[in-house]
Amino acid sequence: MGTQANPKEDASIEESSSPPELKLATRKPRFRPPAENHDDSDGTWLISYADMMTLLVGFFAMLLAFSKIDQSAFEQMKKETTKVFGGEYQIPFEKLSKELKDVVKQQGLEDQVLFHETDEGITITFRGALFFRSGESDLLPKAEDLIKQLIPVIKSKAKNFGIVVEGHTDNIPMESARFPSNWDLSSIRACTVLRLFESYGFPKTKLQALGWGETRPIVPNEDSSGRAIASNQAQNRRVVLKILKDNE
Repeated sequence: MGTQANPKEDASIEESSSPPELKLATRKPRFRPPAENHDDSDGTWLISYADMMTLLVGFFAMLLAFSKIDQSAFEQMKKETTKVFGGEYQIPFEKLSKELKDVVKQQGLEDQVLFHETDEGITITFRGALFFRSGESDLLPKAEDLIKQLIPVIKSKAKNFGIVVEGHTDNIPMESARFPSNWDLSSIRACTVLRLFESYGFPKTKLQALGWGETRPIVPNEDSSGRAIASNQAQNRRVVLKILKDNE
């Protein structure tokens, strides 16, 4: 005799065999600070920065316009900076000076012309006997030829430089109708040389003539007893040519 299945029992078995229902526990979200916004793609800050830099540049340009550069101090700073960085300092105007010396050498006048390079430019000293006869202001032919040889070099290498010509005499009194004093003689001599530069097209605003008379000797005209030293007087009779980068 067969057994009959109990539907209630089958239902309970089926219910017990089914997997239990999973219940997910709910957790509170952790607090996270808001992320900073680094998006500078609009670049608005650059506008303010650029405005500030423009104002600074304009300010320093104005200061430079109202200032005068100390050429000597500038060259000294340049020299020291070059030493710090292990470079080789080049003497200012060395190339121009060499070319002028070559011209003098070609004329065979090295012993009568002296060169001195400074931070401001070049100073050339011509012995008086080379340029003028005693008590006169007319250039000797050899001196005029030398100046005419030097001028093209100066014009090509130092076109915008200032030209200063100084006349110097010894202490022998000058009393003549044309030259009442050494002031007159030295001034006229300086102007005579300067006119050559003017004739070659140098602007007048860059030319200057100075007559110092006997006031600036390079060696004593007399010994301690007051006797004249002829060789020293000859050295003091001279013409000095200065080629200056900044001659205002």
